[in-house]
Amino acid sequence: MIKTKILFFVLIFFNIFLSISAQKSKPTDLTYKQIEEKIDLLHKDSTKMWKMINLYIQKSKQERNFETLIYAYRYSTLYSTFPRNIAFADSALSIAKKSNNPEFLSSAYVNRGKTWLDEKKYQKSLDDFLSAITYSNKTGDDYTTYKTKYYIAQNKIYLGLYDEAQEELRQCIEYFKKNIKTTGLGKDNEMYYLYSLMSSIDTNSKLLKQKENKPLLDEAFDYITVNNLSEYLPYFITSQGVDSYNNKNYNLAILKLKQALSLFKDNSFHYTANFYLGMSYWQEGRKDEAVLYFKLIDADYSKSGKLDPHFRPTYEYLIKYFQNSGNKTLQLQYVKKLMELDRNYEKNFKYLYTTINKEYDTKKLQQEKDRLESSLQRQRVFYFILIMLIISAAGFLIYRFLKLQRKYREQFENIIHADETKDSITYQLQTVQSPKNSETEEIYYDNIPGINPQIVEQIVKELEKFEREKRYLDPQISQKSLSEDFGTNSSYLSKIINTYKDKNFNHYVNDLRIDHTLNLLKTKRKYLNKDVKELATISGFNSTDSFSKNFQRKFDMKPSQFIKMMKEEARISAQ
Repeated sequence: MIKTKILFFVLIFFNIFLSISAQKSKPTDLTYKQIEEKIDLLHKDSTKMWKMINLYIQKSKQERNFETLIYAYRYSTLYSTFPRNIAFADSALSIAKKSNNPEFLSSAYVNRGKTWLDEKKYQKSLDDFLSAITYSNKTGDDYTTYKTKYYIAQNKIYLGLYDEAQEELRQCIEYFKKNIKTTGLGKDNEMYYLYSLMSSIDTNSKLLKQKENKPLLDEAFDYITVNNLSEYLPYFITSQGVDSYNNKNYNLAILKLKQALSLFKDNSFHYTANFYLGMSYWQEGRKDEAVLYFKLIDADYSKSGKLDPHFRPTYEYLIKYFQNSGNKTLQLQYVKKLMELDRNYEKNFKYLYTTINKEYDTKKLQQEKDRLESSLQRQRVFYFILIMLIISAAGFLIYRFLKLQRKYREQFENIIHADETKDSITYQLQTVQSPKNSETEEIYYDNIPGINPQIVEQIVKELEKFEREKRYLDPQISQKSLSEDFGTNSSYLSKIINTYKDKNFNHYVNDLRIDHTLNLLKTKRKYLNKDVKELATISGFNSTDSFSKNFQRKFDMKPSQFIKMMKEEARISAQ
């Protein structure tokens, strides 16, 4: 009996000990590396994965670890959709800026650049990648440098600069393959090795160099098999399908591409597989089946607003199909979409081509030139001249900037002063415009030969009413419509405005609108937070450009500059 009681108490004590031990082993006791590994394993279970990501963020914040907090936000970016993914990428960059660490900054810029690239915002993504390159060059961070090279290659592919992109990708494959076993927080050499292989194969296909893809595909399949990375398999099978299409083996292409689609486990839309399935069916003469795949691409584009230029022929084939079938409604719909796409491509292409050429490739050439010049005896002279030029240019720019600021300040004070005296001026004008006896009235309104003074008086009073009722805020108002409202003709109205307002009709109406805007900005602070486009609409202008031009005509400064100075005045007054 005594032994039984002792055994009973031992079991109770052991259970309590296990409970306490379990409580002590909290998730926050996990290392950062363990948390990353768990996130990678849980990517198919969204709820558990986000629990670990939030834990990563919380732990990093508690321990004030900037580096891991940036990596935690990078996971948040990766598994979020627009616009939350951009918000998380901005958070990572904000932390990096606070740290003032070039390595963190380069990593954060790559993260946001990749996110912009995923959203097909090519201009923004390239700007971020160039910033990343600048910081990674300062730190000698090869991992970030080659990761950025990979993404710049994607921009070059978008531009059709396939040979140049291929050179970048060869370097990336070599680096990531050599460092494939190197691990560390925020680093994934293996993933970028496979991405680089994938992109290089795709680029060869675009260059119609299918023969060069065989050794790359063999390398990819061998690595995937040995390392049990089946999630990458359908991407490379898709590449086989594309090469079969380029070799005009359309039946094999269809077989491979359908196999690839059946193996994808994610919820993403796979453009390449669907596009080349459509193209293969089209080449086989099975156009009804081809159009089904082209429509899938159109449906996804309609949702996302994103489409790589490589898939542009989708709309050419849809237009051709519905033209042949006589469906003009759908034909017109796809023509409009293609025109919209081309406008976007043109805008992106001009910016990206110029920026890559000037900011990236030219910089690389300049770096090589600088290294050669460093061995020359004239280096000191070179740097001396360069410094003098920079100082001179900086001095000139500072002088121009200060001169412009003084001009803006004087003009700003004049505008504010004029606005303050506006009521008294208006009163004086009204006194002049309201003669007290009939003889003075007759003289005042008899200033325009050929127009009855009574008509002049009537129209002047109508104009005063027009101003009081603020009808000038109607963007549709015109000289013709206003003359009809006043019961007169355009010629009479024009002459009366020229004589009594000392300006033509357009300047008269636009000046009233500008004065109205000025009054809003001065008396109601909320209007200082509106952009120029909103102010233009509120003031009755049909366009931002018209508002800005009229504001500058009247006050010799841009509205944006005036608003900036008004905000500064408000801030000083509030102190």
